[in-house]
Amino acid sequence: MTHDSQGITKPALPALLPGGPRRSLTPKGQRTRQALLAAARQVFEEQGYFQASVSQIGRLCGVSQGTFYQYFSNKEQVFRELTDAVLSDFEQKAQALSLAELDHATALRQVLLLVVGHCRQNSGLHRVLNEHDLIEGLTIGYYDALARFLRDFFRQAASQGQARPLDPNVVAYAIIGMASFQQMRWDEAGQPRDDAALAQATSDLLRRGISGSKPWRAPRDLAASALAPRQKQQLSWQADHTPGQKTKRAIFQAAEQVLGQYGYGRANISEITRQAGVAQGTFYVHFASKEELMDGVVRFLSHELRRELRRITDQTRDRRDKEREGMLAFFDFLRRHSRIYRIVAESETIVPSSAHYYYGRLADGYARSLRAGMKAKEVRALPVDFLVPSLMGLNHMLGLRWLVWNFAANPEVPRQVLADAVSLVLWGLDPA
Repeated sequence: MTHDSQGITKPALPALLPGGPRRSLTPKGQRTRQALLAAARQVFEEQGYFQASVSQIGRLCGVSQGTFYQYFSNKEQVFRELTDAVLSDFEQKAQALSLAELDHATALRQVLLLVVGHCRQNSGLHRVLNEHDLIEGLTIGYYDALARFLRDFFRQAASQGQARPLDPNVVAYAIIGMASFQQMRWDEAGQPRDDAALAQATSDLLRRGISGSKPWRAPRDLAASALAPRQKQQLSWQADHTPGQKTKRAIFQAAEQVLGQYGYGRANISEITRQAGVAQGTFYVHFASKEELMDGVVRFLSHELRRELRRITDQTRDRRDKEREGMLAFFDFLRRHSRIYRIVAESETIVPSSAHYYYGRLADGYARSLRAGMKAKEVRALPVDFLVPSLMGLNHMLGLRWLVWNFAANPEVPRQVLADAVSLVLWGLDPA
């Protein structure tokens, strides 16, 4: 285990497993091995890591399982080699950038162009990585390797007075989240931007933030809610009184734990019903299959997250207050429901409509609120179809980094991280 500068315990990234060929490959053997890697990537992206199998990879490649095992020990080794190759490609491109003679704005666009292009080319692989903290920290190590380059860039920029000295980890993971979510489409509105346009738009957002021209008194402590202490309110599902509604709620709560811990493939109905305190026969009164249950759990969690965010942000008027309070509320919700990330990520391959619903409903409400803020000049006039996924991705990746990948018994986002994240969104990186 290793510890980063924030004190978060992270599993060390293990070396590749031994296995594969015991001698030099012939040109034909090299071609077969590369074909297996290409087939494996397609299967992983279509089926997810845990649902993918060696037999599926072999069938797609047109070889037997025996042939597969002549080149690889198991699917874990294949996945490691795929991610290793993707990281090597990124690092080579990063090293090839000539930034020394460029002004900061131009250098920033070049850096963002690299990250945006990398996330576009590897969006399918990133979705698989996000299913879970795979294989003893592989996912954590992968994203930290991307973040390392960005941290170094922004540390240098801050040391030269070209950027405000915010936590470089906050900036790095925010950029990765923004670039990743720009590859996701939840509706048909708007035209996808090319990499150069996305890099330019991301640069503008990073440098200047979202705060508009309307006068606003920012709170002294960006990391603390300015609202009165919350009253314990019933959530909507807790107000249901019929026996059927209570049973369904109990199954959803149990499924959140079991699906989040074991994943869709390894979770079983008997464990879910045991934790819910109901008979297996009762389960099938409400759900036809485990797939239908996953769809229900994702929609259930979507509703509860949106309701919690709305309950908090409706207590404020200025969009900048809403943004800050919404960020704090999101991280608080995620702290209590960290397994939501794995469930939603797996649903993208198992029940794609569920993930579309989850992200789409969040995006729709976010867009309406941001447009109102722009009309009131509380938020700068920015393309909403760009701003929504960017801000969602920023919060998503920061939540992963400080809560989901935090192995403490009671993970918390450090106050300075919260303050720097809010500051980045509101005012950006440019020095005052």
